[in-house]
Amino acid sequence: MGTTAILADDHTQTDSAPRGAGFTLVELLIVIVILGILAAVVIPQFSDVAAESRASALDQDLSTMRKAIALYRVQHNEVYPGVGGWDQFVTQMTTKTDADGNSGTKYGPYVRPPFPANPVSLLSSGTTVATMPGAPTGTTGWIYATSVGEIRANTTGTGPTDVDYFDF
Repeated sequence: MGTTAILADDHTQTDSAPRGAGFTLVELLIVIVILGILAAVVIPQFSDVAAESRASALDQDLSTMRKAIALYRVQHNEVYPGVGGWDQFVTQMTTKTDADGNSGTKYGPYVRPPFPANPVSLLSSGTTVATMPGAPTGTTGWIYATSVGEIRANTTGTGPTDVDYFDF
């Protein structure tokens, strides 16, 4: 059958946890330092990705708007949209129009409303000018030259590829 072991009760047992069940302060500090080093390496990479994403979105939005402006001109007797100002430009791009550019049902909309905000500056406002200036003012999201149908980001600074946002 079974044997029974008899233990001597020489030591009193305490209610405290056995030694070695937790982390020491030094071990915790080492883990925190390692996490800090990893964060210092990874966070700048995430900010680069965000800047690249905004620049890519800006490039895509400009491409879409430039194609929409070209299509509008073809369908509206070779006249560019927005000769009456920014509000007219946005209305003509985001609603249906007739051949003269007035409210109608024949053509458009060319851009799905609401008109997109500049992904870099987050401004959806714009400025119309007769001819494109040499540099952005940065006061609105977009700048549009009515004489040539050119739209650009009215944003100062350069993107992650060192190209000025204004030159996208």
